[in-house]
Amino acid sequence: MAHAEIHHDRSIDTADLAALSGRTVAVLGAGNQGAAQAANLRDSGFTPLIGNRDDEYAIVAREQGFDVRPIAEAAATADIALLLVPDEVQPDLVRDEVAPGLRAGDALVVASGYNWHFGLLEVPEGVDVVMVAPRMIGAAVRDRYVDRHGFPCFVSVERDATGHAWDTTLALARAIGGTLGGAIVSSAREEAALDLFSEQAVWPAILDILRTAHRVAVGAGFTEEAVLNELYLSAEPAEVLAHMARDGLFGQLGLHSRTSQYGQLRALAALDEGGELAQRFARVMHEDILSGAFAREWSRPEAGERLDAMRREADATPLAVAEGEVRARLGE
Repeated sequence: MAHAEIHHDRSIDTADLAALSGRTVAVLGAGNQGAAQAANLRDSGFTPLIGNRDDEYAIVAREQGFDVRPIAEAAATADIALLLVPDEVQPDLVRDEVAPGLRAGDALVVASGYNWHFGLLEVPEGVDVVMVAPRMIGAAVRDRYVDRHGFPCFVSVERDATGHAWDTTLALARAIGGTLGGAIVSSAREEAALDLFSEQAVWPAILDILRTAHRVAVGAGFTEEAVLNELYLSAEPAEVLAHMARDGLFGQLGLHSRTSQYGQLRALAALDEGGELAQRFARVMHEDILSGAFAREWSRPEAGERLDAMRREADATPLAVAEGEVRARLGE
């Protein structure tokens, strides 16, 4: 059983952040994650530059007192650049606006391993490349820093050009609150693969379960309102997932009735752990993700159009149509 090294600090002092001292930090991208990390950095004693196009995010950042500049200027000014723009725009942005301003001794920080692992970022030699990847949405990154609960964070050094990249990585993780919840030593490969695996194996299976359950239950004569609320509209599954995170996958069973516990465990025991689902998950992991096939497909120019078409198809399915009707009837 493999275990990762975890860096966990309940309190952070100046010595922990020494690797950032005297260095200019730029947050490239002022969206949800960028805004949260910039605010956390400032509260930790480091006021970053914000690199962003002139949009509503830039307006909010200026109102909050940040120095907002064009991305190319912010990257050229910074010694440490946090790349917090969407995955799909990173390769062109780094090539055209970020990389030209990076100098030997600088550090580029990614919050997702996807583009680095699949070779889609062109970063000049002599520049450290590290990963600091919160496992949390931007709003919660901020809230959990403020209340000192913290959040889990994946960290890694992908290129140590200076010999001090690890110091920079841990200091950044501490400064944004990642070590309060536990900074887990990982890699761009692991972060990217597991993220894609959740998106392409776990969640499609859950969506298929709900879609199939809806079809079977409605086919048995039950009303759309009862079926959809039982499945997910009531938000009870969200509560169960929250308790799984707090109490454990099986620990949360104690919150259910004994009838429910018996039914869940009886049905689970009857499932084949090495069956079709396991085989499908293995195919996704190895043939789609680790092989690079998905990354190549998503990089094609027509991929965005295909995504839009699939969204339209999903919105037209019987489940989506029924959900809209039920929400309207419930007054939502």
